Amino acid sequence: MKSVGAICMRTACILSLSLFSACQMANPQGSLAPGGPVAQNAASAQSIPASAAVLVRTVVDSYTFAADRQGMAGVIAAIDECYRGAVAPNKRPSDVRTCMVFDMMAFRIDQQVSGGAPGNDRQLPYFQRAQAARRWERYAPLGNLRPGEEAASFMMNGSEVALIELNRRRAAPRVS
Repeated sequence: MKSVGAICMRTACILSLSLFSACQMANPQGSLAPGGPVAQNAASAQSIPASAAVLVRTVVDSYTFAADRQGMAGVIAAIDECYRGAVAPNKRPSDVRTCMVFDMMAFRIDQQVSGGAPGNDRQLPYFQRAQAARRWERYAPLGNLRPGEEAASFMMNGSEVALIELNRRRAAPRVS
């Protein structure tokens, strides 16, 4: 018999993946094209676009590597490096969108740890409302997203799926 938590996690994952996929598909300039290759998500048994799976894996891997080595200071440095690399010549808007999802996931983790409303003054300065908003407004057009609601929706949906994957990895048994 499945626990209520497992059922809720699966339902949240399916809903988030659906929203994330729909957001990607609604953006014809985005990296995911309707009818493109799909990847199977074992947690939800639902197909998601392969590029969404790659984005989530990249974000979670980047966060985990940076946090394990240097904590949130390392995560902040990794986000800044991600943005610098994403706007280099020959990069695509999808590279910027990956950084934005990474940024939002770290923002949400920092907000959860600090308590209070998102962007509150107890969060690290990098994640406080004014500084984060300036960063997201700057990079949204470079990721082919309109600043504001469209960018926020994309980042929230993507970070939700990435957080689910991060939590799934943390809960997985360790093999030595």
